[in-house]
Amino acid sequence: MSDAPIEVQDLPAAPAAEIPYAEEFGHLLYARGFLLTPFEATAPAGHWRRVRLGAWHLTYDPRNALTVATAPGGVWVALLGRALDLNELAAGRSAVARSLLQARLRGRLAYLEAVDDLVGRYLVIDGDHTGTRLSSDATAMRSVFYAAAPLPQVIAGHAQLVADVAGAGRSAFAAAGWLTEHGAYCLPGRATPFADVVQLTPNTELELETRGVHRVYPRDAPTPVSADDAVEELRVLLRSQVEELATRTPLMTSLTAGQDSRTTLAVTRSVHESVRYFTYSLRYGAHVDNAGHARDLTTARALADGLRLDHQVVTVAGKVDDAALRSVMARNSQRIHNRGLAAAYLTELPIDRLHLRSNLFEIGRARHRSQRRERPELTPEVMAGILCKKTPADPEVVAEFDAFVADTGHAGFDGYDPYDLFHWEHRAGVWLSTVYLESDLAHDTHTVLNSRRIFGLLLGVPLESRIRGDVYRGLLHSMWPELLAWPVNGRELTPEPVPANASPTPPVTAPTRTPGYDDRHRLAVQEHSGVETFELPEANGLSRHRIALEPNDPRGRRAESLSLEAMVSARDSANLLVVFHGATDRAKYEYPRFEWQSTLAEFDASVLYLADPVLALSPEITLGWYVGTADVDVSRHCARLVQRLADRMSATRVIMTGTSGGGFAALAASRLVAGSVAVPFAPQTTVSRYYKRRVRDYLTLAFPDHELETVPAQFADRLDMVEQYAKATDNYVYYVQNLRDAFHIREHLVPFAASAGITGVGGSSADGSRVIVLEDLREGHGPPPKEQFVEQLGKARKFLTQRAADRTS
Repeated sequence: MSDAPIEVQDLPAAPAAEIPYAEEFGHLLYARGFLLTPFEATAPAGHWRRVRLGAWHLTYDPRNALTVATAPGGVWVALLGRALDLNELAAGRSAVARSLLQARLRGRLAYLEAVDDLVGRYLVIDGDHTGTRLSSDATAMRSVFYAAAPLPQVIAGHAQLVADVAGAGRSAFAAAGWLTEHGAYCLPGRATPFADVVQLTPNTELELETRGVHRVYPRDAPTPVSADDAVEELRVLLRSQVEELATRTPLMTSLTAGQDSRTTLAVTRSVHESVRYFTYSLRYGAHVDNAGHARDLTTARALADGLRLDHQVVTVAGKVDDAALRSVMARNSQRIHNRGLAAAYLTELPIDRLHLRSNLFEIGRARHRSQRRERPELTPEVMAGILCKKTPADPEVVAEFDAFVADTGHAGFDGYDPYDLFHWEHRAGVWLSTVYLESDLAHDTHTVLNSRRIFGLLLGVPLESRIRGDVYRGLLHSMWPELLAWPVNGRELTPEPVPANASPTPPVTAPTRTPGYDDRHRLAVQEHSGVETFELPEANGLSRHRIALEPNDPRGRRAESLSLEAMVSARDSANLLVVFHGATDRAKYEYPRFEWQSTLAEFDASVLYLADPVLALSPEITLGWYVGTADVDVSRHCARLVQRLADRMSATRVIMTGTSGGGFAALAASRLVAGSVAVPFAPQTTVSRYYKRRVRDYLTLAFPDHELETVPAQFADRLDMVEQYAKATDNYVYYVQNLRDAFHIREHLVPFAASAGITGVGGSSADGSRVIVLEDLREGHGPPPKEQFVEQLGKARKFLTQRAADRTS
């Protein structure tokens, strides 16, 4: 049954900019929400989408992605929101949904284990002819509320929406000031301000037809693990997770003086150049002189300056002045956290960013035991005392927690501390989820720990080690040890030796070269005094070369010398393929970087691999577009080298390719080699339209004697391929663009197509020399899958052959 053919319907999320504006901020009402009913209900906003899931009607805000996988026999799984599979982080939504359904077909346990491995903020629903079940992510950050009997069957992402559709009245906990009077952080148990409207808490699932709640986790005792082993596993899961997210969408995260924020910063090390870091400043009431906020600002600014982070201070002036916006916020979340802050997120921060939050770390920190080791049995009365500091014995609160224990099966768990699970399922699952609801009108949220698999790992660490925070301290040591130089919450951290098995990420260092030999590729390096003296060995095979580059642009003054690192794989072929690399993680890849070697091992072409020489000038630079420096036009040198090599090899077809920044280089060099074809994959086409921090860092290094603001215009012939391809060129262009990379479509493809005379979606120029190929390659920005990379190169070769034949006929 698990091998049955599966159909997948994938509906990507609509960018925030495409959500139609509605009066009175109606477009923000129940932002990122959903409504699920057995009858057709009125959508709360006109832009919401509708889809049928078995016998149920799902209406949802298109800011959410929805993927539905269906197998023969009517078995299906729906995934709403953002979820990554920790076993295969690069898998797209369709692959994740397909994998979930395959697990579902193997049985309920296999399905639950597959959901355990997801990380993100999402909703999963599965169904067949016997019934339908729904659950949220590990901590229910994708909130779920539902109407209990005798109300109609209504499930939604907001309590107010359930109440409106089901016709619920106010509950005993709806009174203004209830939280303050009771000294409580949220409402008790699963209660809401609406009678018979309850919240689905973490680690449970809802059977829709019966409204029965079933506990799905934990199913077994946690596996004991040392802090060092947990660090080793987590550092890979967290870093790879953030790297994958960064290829799909721009990221932002808050920067404070706290431990959790520092850990998230460490996790973002490999992508920090593209991340927007921010710190909010509360400029009203008692917050103005608050020492904690002052410390956050001071520490964040010191970190940003020391690490050269893209940092922004978000000023929060106080309450929300607009009555219409306040009304929408009150309906979105009845529990007030900081509505002024949520409004500031909406107006002050880039709207296209995914918010990486530094929450949920306390689940792995034994919060209750850290305050007092010996605790009484966790009864409903004890839960009430933990929640309500002022009225610990309130009978209504105790009754609500009694129902919470009965309905969710929150009792003894083999190997787990009930206090840990109570913090996980109530403090996080009920209180923190309201914070996310409040800010949903601005950004979607992702927390790198939000996976049952990750929490299970953290809770397997010995108690005393968890209380000390050994795992989070170990992550700092292993992922970005330099961060220990700044105090955490005002306390200096004494650097400690990194555990031997933690495999710390080495600090970024300048590239080293063994004179005359490439140790990594085990090849002797042939030195050439210039491109014009370049020669190849007579025999086919691999060879390594280092070519001195002379100044060739009189607009620049001689600064540092550059050498072009190259590797040639000479084969019996009429084709020459030139490969330029994209942005390079300096902590992960050693310079020089030659990309796609194993992938191209069987491709019918000799291959010239080139490394961007600008990366040799600074260990901090990750991207240079092969533009060079003010006095050295690297792309022109590359073009001349390609022409010389093609002549020596008698190559009749020259193909230049690269992804992202390497795609820009392919466009730049190919235009200088008549008859060649550029095959860029999701390239930048104008350097200045890329992320400002990367552009500024590169221009500062490469054009030190020029005003940065003037460089893009003064050197447009090297930095702007949109302008260059507005002119006639003697080459061809086979431009491959990923359909799910909205930023590069908007900022780079559209201007290039308009300038290059390419019309229509996935169209071509009037003479057919330039074409755009739109492909569904992956989520967001990044290299294409290997198979599709090779496939498109093969198609580009055929395109070049045909166009060249047409030109000569």
